[in-house]
Parts: sequence; structure tokens; C-alpha cells
Amino acid sequence: MTTTDSFEPLRLSARPSDLRMPVENLPYPIGERDSGEAPGDNHLWGLVGDQAVFQHIELLPHTEKGNRQEVEARNGRMNGEPYAGLKEVFGRISAIEVGALGSGASMTSAAELASFHTLQRWVPGVEDGRHLFVFRSRDGDWACFRWREESFRFRRAMLVGFSLTSAMPARMSGGFQVWLGCVPRPEPGPDARDKCVEASSCYLYDRWTAEVGFALLSVMICVANFLGTALTTRQVMDV
Repeated sequence: MTTTDSFEPLRLSARPSDLRMPVENLPYPIGERDSGEAPGDNHLWGLVGDQAVFQHIELLPHTEKGNRQEVEARNGRMNGEPYAGLKEVFGRISAIEVGALGSGASMTSAAELASFHTLQRWVPGVEDGRHLFVFRSRDGDWACFRWREESFRFRRAMLVGFSLTSAMPARMSGGFQVWLGCVPRPEPGPDARDKCVEASSCYLYDRWTAEVGFALLSVMICVANFLGTALTTRQVMDV
């Protein structure tokens, strides 16, 4: 089953347990709150499911040209790389749960995912490499990333923040590095820093381009806002 199948859109009302993130409580254009909303409105930002709120975060850089199939395949690979990198890093410094569509870790069903295409212009099917999502449980307890059929989730309170380093080419081809920090576990691992945070990173893409840098920054800003956490950015030369 894919997200392009025909389903009625979800009509889920707000719940007292729904938790808005800081950006949802700030007025537009700084945040997502509409000027017409009542002060106590807890309308959630994103695609709202029964258990979780979803945000499609496709990495869509305007890279070198090609035919449609080549572009879709390239963009699919580019979306799979941050998922794999984040999964590895989160698993290194925190506890994660991994599962396929319909499992507890995914917090959704195929039918629910399929209904989302009625709520926005386009959502890629689970067989599509551009099917990259970030989501959080409606009560804000869990956070998760999913790519195609697989998800991994973690306790949102464990996340301290992200950092994106853009290494512009000088002597080499450059690239990107995503750091993340988590609250130390009861028995911190080798990546613990000053007993305040466990931090580790992954490298993305084998060369730097401005188009990929812009797309990756846009995705990371969306993720940080959606999960209510910090994001810092740095730009260096690979000398």
C-alpha cells in the first residue's frame, strides 16, 4: 500500500494531551500560530495522525540535470543518507527502537500514511526513496525519523540539539557533518562530554555544493523546529 492510494482525509480533533512545540506558539511569520487562533488553541502543526504528528522533510536540491528517473533515483539516495546517518548516531549515544511500518516504533499504519496525500499536495509512497519524515507523538514524548518502510524512534526529552557543519571545498571536495547531542544515559558511553551531554556526528555526501547545503539546512531547520530543539550551524573550509 502506498501513500498515493485513495483514502478519506483524517479528521482528528485536538486533544487535551496534545503538546505544541515552541514554534507553534509563536505568531506568523516568526512561528506557525495564526493571528486568528484563540489563545488556548492547541492545534498541531503538520500531518496529524491518531498517535503522532508527521512532517515530510524531503531533501530536494536543484542538482545537475538528468531525466526524470535519474533525478528521482538521485534524490531518493540523498534522502536515505541522512536517515541512515542519524539512525547510526542516535543509536550510538541514546536508546532507540527500530521497526517497520505498522510496528510500535512507526506509530502509524499504511492506511493512515495513505490518507496524508489528501491533506497536502503530494506525499511520496513508502517504496519511494523520497519518503523521508520526521514525526513526534502527539503528547511530545516520542520523536522519530522514517525513511521508506523503516522508522526509528527515541524519547524526545533525550534530545539536546543539532549542529550542522558545512565544509566548503578548498584542498578536498568538502561535505557536510551533522552533530547531535543527547542527555547522558545512566552509564554514559565514550561520547560523553563534561558529563552534560553525549554527542556524536555523521558525515553526509562526498562533496559540497551550495544547492545541497541549502536543502540540507532547510531540512534541519524544519526538524529542529518540529522537535522543539536547538540547531546551530557552522561553515568551515576543508583545509
